[in-house]
Amino acid sequence: MSVVARLLAFAVAGVFALALGAHSASAAGSTKFPRPTTGGEYAYSTPEAAPYVGARAVVHYVTTGPDAPPLNDDNGNGYPDYVEQVSVAADTALLYYGRHGFKLPLADTAGPDTKPDVYIDDLPAGVFGLTFPETAEGGSFVLASPRLDSRQKTLGSLPITVAHELFHVIQFSYVVSGRLPTWAAEGSATALSMLVFPKVEDLSMANFLYGWLFQPWLPLYDERFGCAHCYGGAWWWLYLAHLNSGILPRYFALLEADDRQGKPATLGVTQLDAALRGSHVGPLNDVFTAFSLNLYRRGLPLGGAYSLKSSTTPRATSIHSVYGLSAQYVPVHVPSTSRGVVIAVPYGDGPRPQVTLVVGGPKGRKVIGKRFRPGQGMILSTLFRNAAERKRIMLIVTSGHLKGVAYQVGYAAVDRRGKLPAWIAF
Repeated sequence: MSVVARLLAFAVAGVFALALGAHSASAAGSTKFPRPTTGGEYAYSTPEAAPYVGARAVVHYVTTGPDAPPLNDDNGNGYPDYVEQVSVAADTALLYYGRHGFKLPLADTAGPDTKPDVYIDDLPAGVFGLTFPETAEGGSFVLASPRLDSRQKTLGSLPITVAHELFHVIQFSYVVSGRLPTWAAEGSATALSMLVFPKVEDLSMANFLYGWLFQPWLPLYDERFGCAHCYGGAWWWLYLAHLNSGILPRYFALLEADDRQGKPATLGVTQLDAALRGSHVGPLNDVFTAFSLNLYRRGLPLGGAYSLKSSTTPRATSIHSVYGLSAQYVPVHVPSTSRGVVIAVPYGDGPRPQVTLVVGGPKGRKVIGKRFRPGQGMILSTLFRNAAERKRIMLIVTSGHLKGVAYQVGYAAVDRRGKLPAWIAF
């Protein structure tokens, strides 16, 4: 029996089942959160100064106490430079969102006019900004720390924070109940703030982004640990924004339609799939697979779920599970004398995972796999064209669905004297 035949024989033998739970997004309540000027947890301790009315937003502040921003006024126009910097960041962000197809913020009924209000206010340690939903007093509004930094590389960036929080205001203009999927709300707000200010590097955001790369096997919708994985999920939303600028506005419009009918958004995955199809870029499963491959192609430091060390004797892993909306990157090692590699991936009941094999590193060749019959699974095989392809082999297993699936990997190296059967497609 040939290497491929033996590998295929044990690969089709197993049928697996797996049920994966999903985390629910937290929903905003109907509490009428007061403004800092009227009371509540974040109330100003002294009367506010005259607000700074910008082109697209109004900035509120005080001049004494812990809520006060730095008061230097280098241009001598009567307003602290910090207040003007917040205003410029707000105007820049709102202009960007309007030009990229998003709805305008709903009218703010508590400020001096209908523009969205930003309140410079003392916040708990480690919190740079907060946004309250439309159910708040007068509608959605933003709190921004008086200790943000306007430099282009810093921890706690003023422009990034303001843009991030104002994108939440945009989100609430669609979903007025405030019941947004948290993972989508935070990930997209992080991505959009980076698009508004591409030259600014917020080190706190960078930590979230690189932390996400180290654990790509966690689902995009993982909202544990303060939703830390959600912020790093900006990789996904940035990819979608570059893929088609209409995807995100269409996505929030679909969430809006459900919200108006009183339908819970749950995790918002169904609406995301519909937005992608409506934007003519393909179903979520295919787009997520392309996204996962794109991350590898860019040479990013992706964490490996596990690794495989093959020989000419077929081997099989234990049963693994890939979460919904997640990717597992699996380095494959073969002997230095190998002519090629064969990999079979049978999977259990549930959504079919996508399986991609790349030889030769991030810029290398993608191997086209085939579904095998009988049973459920994929088989991928290739003969190496050069030494680089032998040295760097990556198997990528993804699930672009809400739910994950169980799978197994059978693998073998092809001996230098071996020959693959003619029916195997390279």
